[in-house]
Amino acid sequence: MKQLIINGLVVTETRAAPADVLIENGKISGLLMPGALADGVDEIIDAQGLIIVPGAIDVHTHFTGSHDFPEQELREGTRGAAAHGVTTIVEMPHSLPPATSLANFTAKQRWLADNCSVDYAMWAGLDGRNVHELAALDQAGALAFKAFLCSGAPNGEATDEKGLPRLDDDGLLRAMRELATFDGLIGVHAENHDILIGAGSELRRAGRKDTRAHALAGPEIAEIEAVGRVLAVAEETGARCHIVHVSSARAAEAIVAAKSKVRASFETCPHYLILDVDDLVRIGPNARCGPPIRPRPVVDALWQVLLRGDVDMIASDHCPYTPAQKQAGEASIWDAGMGLTGVETLSPMFFSAAHIDRGLALTEFARMTASGPAKAFQLWGKKGAIAPGFDADLVFIDAHQSWIVEGEKFQGLGRWSAFEGMRCQGKVVRTLIRGVTVFQDDQMQVEPGFGQFVTRQV
Repeated sequence: MKQLIINGLVVTETRAAPADVLIENGKISGLLMPGALADGVDEIIDAQGLIIVPGAIDVHTHFTGSHDFPEQELREGTRGAAAHGVTTIVEMPHSLPPATSLANFTAKQRWLADNCSVDYAMWAGLDGRNVHELAALDQAGALAFKAFLCSGAPNGEATDEKGLPRLDDDGLLRAMRELATFDGLIGVHAENHDILIGAGSELRRAGRKDTRAHALAGPEIAEIEAVGRVLAVAEETGARCHIVHVSSARAAEAIVAAKSKVRASFETCPHYLILDVDDLVRIGPNARCGPPIRPRPVVDALWQVLLRGDVDMIASDHCPYTPAQKQAGEASIWDAGMGLTGVETLSPMFFSAAHIDRGLALTEFARMTASGPAKAFQLWGKKGAIAPGFDADLVFIDAHQSWIVEGEKFQGLGRWSAFEGMRCQGKVVRTLIRGVTVFQDDQMQVEPGFGQFVTRQV
């Protein structure tokens, strides 16, 4: 089947310019001068007035780890992803049971195969006991391996049976040595466990249950120190490393500076760019996440790193807790679910805040939402760009439309948002995955199970 997209402003790696996009059997086969091809196609899609960007790759989602209804969350939540420009998710290992063994990983992959409306890839988890399984998990398709350097439990154990325990320094070194043997990627939640436990315990002893106490329990130095440790081990072992949800500009600067010596990448999230600690206090439990939202000077400094081109990618860290799980923090912030909804706001809020409000080039928007993730997670060549040979994962944005974030309209069970009531400039009006229109005119066009499993392209 041949399709031709006409009249759109097409965003490639190097420019945003009018072009016609030729698609054959789900893959992009050519970028043509407007009007160059007039016949011989089965479908013409008119993108007049629209910006066409590569589908976003969200490398950090927790569809199966936030509550006890993972299959429903995948069915409904990935529809929300498609409706807001995310065409591939990379699902974290949190689930019951966690994807730390080959058997658990394979069983979880079936959940995603049956329920995802977008394409999907998977993380495996590191628990300090499964180093001998890592190569097999890589062969089974794990794109990356998640490690936590901290835990909410003082003894470092997982705080629930879906999660992962803290990986101590010996475990980190051993895991990275093993990953280096097959060029596997470790993704690290980098916060110093002892600093977090110490700060949180002191606040609890003082009887603090307010929202600001959550911010004080996650000081920036905990992130800065842990990032430095990961980079040191990466230099020692030669392993590829990725730092998830960086909230600290100083931590980001450390990663950027280390890139001459280590193979490192990092992500930040829209909530660390748009919200600050005063917003956390105003919003309450719905803004509790880890690391915590930072003071405005830290937010502004993180923007400077991003605007000069040094942020590798944007991810959501999507945690679709139920409203009740977040509202549990009204009496004590320590009882609120730790994480934010984000897959439906990832691309639009970043488009609005970065491109519309701050003039970020469309090519940079596409790099941080698509090509950056694709390259770091080795999906490049199949995903991440509007270029010949790549899957036709395309998102049509109407930059003239605006909308208000209303969490109750989200898909899935996490019907709430830390961005509640905020105006977003730019609306996704159509989404294609592998040339198939999956979302158009505010309606899904495919059924759950449409998504395909994606593995390393090396």
